[in-house]
Amino acid sequence: MLVSFKQLKHFSIHATDGDIGGCRDLLFDDQDFVVRYLVADTNTWLPLSRKVVISPISVTELDLDGESVHVSMTAETLQQSPSIDEHKPVSREYEETLFQYFGYGYYWIGPGAWGDFAHPGELADGGAGEQEPESDTPKPENHLRACGEINGYDVQTSDGDLGHVCDFVFDTTDWALRLVVIDTRNWLPGGKKVVVTPTALRVIDWSSHKVDVAMDQNTLQNQPEFDAGRLAEEGYLQSLIEKA
Repeated sequence: MLVSFKQLKHFSIHATDGDIGGCRDLLFDDQDFVVRYLVADTNTWLPLSRKVVISPISVTELDLDGESVHVSMTAETLQQSPSIDEHKPVSREYEETLFQYFGYGYYWIGPGAWGDFAHPGELADGGAGEQEPESDTPKPENHLRACGEINGYDVQTSDGDLGHVCDFVFDTTDWALRLVVIDTRNWLPGGKKVVVTPTALRVIDWSSHKVDVAMDQNTLQNQPEFDAGRLAEEGYLQSLIEKA
């Protein structure tokens, strides 16, 4: 199932015993290009400046019609999960604590984006998490980026800036980032929204608020045009990828 970041920002999050707020943001891995966490909007039920993240490992259903994400935990379980400050990044140390709390296998142990597994849900019962790293082994860094932060970044090509990032498209089968949507209308008369695959991204620079893509302006403006209304259409994603 395909879903865009703009869609998910309007989704509510449902625990096994009721509503626990809405989806505020997504954190994706800029190396494996998969969603690592949904950031929950907790302002109504948790102290201010506390950030709560939910791994796709917990997601049991994504209801497009009902605009809701269902997770395999109670509201109290989420409320008692390890806390992180709103203005601090999600560190690998925090991830270890979080995954131990939920009893999940570590996605960073194994060859793939989800360790030894193809789908995040397979880590729900421990999985590769039983392979504890040695305590004196240096902890690898994660590579998390917030969609809400990058959304709006200018796009830099090999011969100048053109457009800005305006959306992201994910496949919820494995929560992979499939497409980045770029709006060129503020830069070119008669511009349009086009898509690139994540492999086209060379650098995401938070200091300059730019995304560097591996193509020139002409190639970018001739990328496939994006139509959000067709995301549910069978074969639409593949047709865009083939043209990108």
